[in-house]
Amino acid sequence: MDIIDAHVHLYPDAIAARVTETLGGRFGNPPAFVASVAGCRERAAAAGIGLALNLPVATETGQVENANRWAQGLNRESATPGVATVRSLAALHPAGEDLVGQVERIAAMGFKGIKLHPEYQNFRFGDSGMDAVWETMAGLGLVAYLHAGGERVFKGPYRSSPWEVARLKRRFPALTVVAAHLGGFGMWDEAEARLCGTKVFMDLSHTFGWMHKTQILRMIVKHGAERVLFGTDAPWQDPVKVVEAFMRLPLSAAERQAILHDNAAGLFGF
Repeated sequence: MDIIDAHVHLYPDAIAARVTETLGGRFGNPPAFVASVAGCRERAAAAGIGLALNLPVATETGQVENANRWAQGLNRESATPGVATVRSLAALHPAGEDLVGQVERIAAMGFKGIKLHPEYQNFRFGDSGMDAVWETMAGLGLVAYLHAGGERVFKGPYRSSPWEVARLKRRFPALTVVAAHLGGFGMWDEAEARLCGTKVFMDLSHTFGWMHKTQILRMIVKHGAERVLFGTDAPWQDPVKVVEAFMRLPLSAAERQAILHDNAAGLFGF
């Protein structure tokens, strides 16, 4: 089984070391590797990960075009046997112009989804200006991959609580939603109450080491392994350690297969 890590953050070689150092200082913990494609491939191989999915976050509107051009290049690279493959979703900034047109261009570029982060991008899922974005994404079959819950470098009140995620899915039921950090970083009781059993997908990034493993297991069982994705948030967590922690959960072989590979493969066409 090739493990798919559905949540990593990478940058072009020219800026990877600088961005990693800056963000590492803000987060207060050393990264597992410099957030470059080469660094990711090396550490992914050590963890037994065959494919890593980059989730680009545009913190300014002017970053979107370059970020997506670089990400499209990753998606066009041929897979090499024995080397971890890197693929990417697209970036979008909610303060940009012609958002519907941008979403349509993202789909035309071959992307399978868009990463959005309400804290870094200063918006809420329910903002009226986003309604047409969600509708267009749903119509084009693009996955909305969302940061959910608290954020280590921002202070509350936060814009992406599990309640906000659940409300978005109710308002746009045709939209495929992935809520990172098991539905809400630092808000896991609320995520368990509001999101488990819904049709929202959740990933496991930044959960091991941050929440009790009994709650991780309980939420997987309550939600259903078929709607959980494996993710590490690398380089901010070490893929090797996250894989090891996941494998210690008493899940069935079928549940592990779904979480580590099949769910992400189905969502993103890997």
